[in-house]
Amino acid sequence: MAAALANRRFVSAILIASGTPILVVYAWRTLFGPIFSPSSDPVDFFEVYVPTGAMIASGHDPYSQCLSRTCWIGLTNAWTDYPPVVSWLSQPLALVDQAVLGAAALVVAQACVALFIWATARALRVHGWQPVAMFVIAAIAFPPLIDQIIQRNLEVLLLGLSAVWLLGWVAGDRWWAGAALGFGLALKLVQAPLLLLGVWGRRPAITVVTILVVAVLWVIGSPQYLPEYFLRIVPELNTGTGYAMDIAPVGAVARLLHPASIYGLVQGVDTTVRIIAAAISATVLIMTAITLWSPRADRTGRALEAASVVAATPLVVAVVRPGHLLLLLLPMLVLGTLAIRERLLWLGIAVAVSWMLTGPVYLWYTNLYAEGVRGPLMAAGAEIALLGTVILWLTSLWALRLATPSLLGNRAAAAQQSRRMADRTS
Repeated sequence: MAAALANRRFVSAILIASGTPILVVYAWRTLFGPIFSPSSDPVDFFEVYVPTGAMIASGHDPYSQCLSRTCWIGLTNAWTDYPPVVSWLSQPLALVDQAVLGAAALVVAQACVALFIWATARALRVHGWQPVAMFVIAAIAFPPLIDQIIQRNLEVLLLGLSAVWLLGWVAGDRWWAGAALGFGLALKLVQAPLLLLGVWGRRPAITVVTILVVAVLWVIGSPQYLPEYFLRIVPELNTGTGYAMDIAPVGAVARLLHPASIYGLVQGVDTTVRIIAAAISATVLIMTAITLWSPRADRTGRALEAASVVAATPLVVAVVRPGHLLLLLLPMLVLGTLAIRERLLWLGIAVAVSWMLTGPVYLWYTNLYAEGVRGPLMAAGAEIALLGTVILWLTSLWALRLATPSLLGNRAAAAQQSRRMADRTS
């Protein structure tokens, strides 16, 4: 098997055979299908961004009671849970024809995916079409990414921006990495731990530019709604919910102690649940901080630092929607690249298991849930994605502890010698 994988012609044949149908299905589901055969299902872009942009333009509160089909009742019950700058930037959307606007949003989403793959490959110094093709297949076959592209959700933009940040992070202290992170944080606070990573890693340019970009965007983007956002929307989101589509630890604890919350009959988050969830979040933060310890100077170490923090983020917040899982593609590609480059079988298996649990397996569960299937197995299935996230986080910490520069250097030399021998025999 190792000899076969070392044969470039064999690998090329496998990539072409597997990648071609995946690419065709991806193109139809995320581009041509929604344009030429649009579904009647609610789309975030038209249910959240366009309406709230029109509300801001007409002087109405974007956090008023939601009448949209995409509202998550039981939390904020508002039209949007994004910072007001998102609705402010969405104002021109209401003036564009819906068919043209939807098609343009899909093209922009594809550009964000391309940016993510390109920037991640540059950050990890991946060369050659074969490893890049692996990146493409891993990304476009990941169900959370497909879903969020169809929804034209901002998570896809955040994915691209996170890769730009990673490129600047591993290169040192690049101001444009801070600009990318700042723009993403201004739109959604989910990547706030990356700002803390910049402070810890003594990256003044990244940190300062991030804060400046966030401040400027929030000041010019309907700042009159910021008090309501921070005083009503953020606290309500931080309470969490036991509803099946909340993948955060607080949701798992709520479902365990209050089984009815999985179906949204009750919120399920009481004082006991909050205490247990807070203990879990504190444990994740402490373990991650201990593993990071002192900033790494080598490029691989910095990439693993980023992977560890991104993988830990869903485990320390109160609400993690399924679409948020697409951001885990960044640590998956970082760890997967290390596994292939250093011939670490255990690492590759762990990443593959995490990818399966948070992607295809969890998609299978959500489809059954949407069809109305209920029962004890469905209650256990709600934790599939959380399990995959925990595996990815623990794997990133373990890889960071093992990946010393000298160890990687020795393994890289051995791997290079092995590849040379394989090329000679083939």
